[in-house]
Amino acid sequence: MKVIYENFLDIIERCINWWNYYFEIFLLHMIVVHKIAKPKHIAFIMDGNRRFARENNLPIPMGHMEGYQSFRRLIRWFIALQVPEVTFYAFSIENFKRSKAEVNLLLTLFQNVLLEMNRSESEFKNSNVRFKMLGRIDLLPKDVQDHIHQMETDSKNNSGLRVNIALAYTSQDDIVRGIKNVCHQVKDGSLNVDTVGQDDIQRNLMTNDCNPVDVLVRTSGESRLSDFLLWEAGDAMLCFVSKHWPKITLWDIVKVFREYQGYCDALIQKTSV
Repeated sequence: MKVIYENFLDIIERCINWWNYYFEIFLLHMIVVHKIAKPKHIAFIMDGNRRFARENNLPIPMGHMEGYQSFRRLIRWFIALQVPEVTFYAFSIENFKRSKAEVNLLLTLFQNVLLEMNRSESEFKNSNVRFKMLGRIDLLPKDVQDHIHQMETDSKNNSGLRVNIALAYTSQDDIVRGIKNVCHQVKDGSLNVDTVGQDDIQRNLMTNDCNPVDVLVRTSGESRLSDFLLWEAGDAMLCFVSKHWPKITLWDIVKVFREYQGYCDALIQKTSV
């Protein structure tokens, strides 16, 4: 009886996986065929891993690992959709204020994730993805820094999807450091204080070679920006999704794209009046 039950569960799981696979294909096809507007740069505040774990009676580390699986799925979808650039907010400088045990847990998880992403058999190695880290990498443990540098070095010549990961990052910290760099340039005579403008500050931010953010998405029902890409997302469409990050689906992305389509259409009508 136990064997029959297990076989039945196995058949159900295969049917669900089959359905999910073909539903993904259908949604991707719908975006392409109907020419739904796709942002050149979409950014995510990945919120809700811990709440997802608590609501499902899982250990907190499992919530973060489920969040990593969502990260992998989104990269796969955006490669298929040929979205040029995506940025993920993984860890704020403010997160260092959490308990030492939780910070150590998160840093260990980051190290393990980076190690997996750097493996030769990793799906990322053959996807032509270019990775860039945004943030105070110097605040992270040496092992994590080494994995970051390896991943950036290995992918620097790739020409596909650009994936930015904000780690030990806050926007205000980046802006302050950028302004300090501009001040040093004024002091050494390479910039004239009377001609300093927004472009000079932009050139000194960590995102200096990124596209402007078209869409900024936050999951888990929170409607805060949490000091993320404040400069870069000045003209972005903001989208707040009620689901926790590990539960985000391709259908949620389709809805974001459709909303962005309406946003673009409204801008065109406004400028044409």
